[in-house]
Amino acid sequence: MAAMARRLPVAARNPTLDVVRRRLGGRAATDPSAGDLVLLDLGQEGERVGVVLFAQGEAIDVWLDTGTPSGLVRRTSRGRAAPHDGPAPGDLAAVADDARVFGALAEGARVRYEPAPGRFGEGTLVEKCRFGGLLLRDDGVLVGVGFRRLWPACEGPTPGAN
Repeated sequence: MAAMARRLPVAARNPTLDVVRRRLGGRAATDPSAGDLVLLDLGQEGERVGVVLFAQGEAIDVWLDTGTPSGLVRRTSRGRAAPHDGPAPGDLAAVADDARVFGALAEGARVRYEPAPGRFGEGTLVEKCRFGGLLLRDDGVLVGVGFRRLWPACEGPTPGAN
């Protein structure tokens, strides 16, 4: 019976809206500093260049390049970060561009998203979260999408839309 209980977590296959919202960092709107490059003071670990993903008041979330697609996000205060004027190391330039584009999106906007590599669809951004958004696809399904896979919708039909 115990083995059976381990195989039945339905929420793992079909997460609730609240679970998806939490995975995306919770509903929130960032200030215009999303996408800024900063030099983050990590104490004994030294300083590292990162990208501001989310900022509100004194709190910021900074993406640090780890050489993996998901990076590492540190929540800290603005006082521990200074503007970085040099070039973005590694893949941080692309992350910064994605963060700026996502930061400029507004709830209710028509968006384009990438549900799988090379496949695109469109929907309406229902909720902005710290690290992505909940969108309503044209078929009426709500999905959670990370900020790196969301853009303003294009004019005209979307190639490969599902």
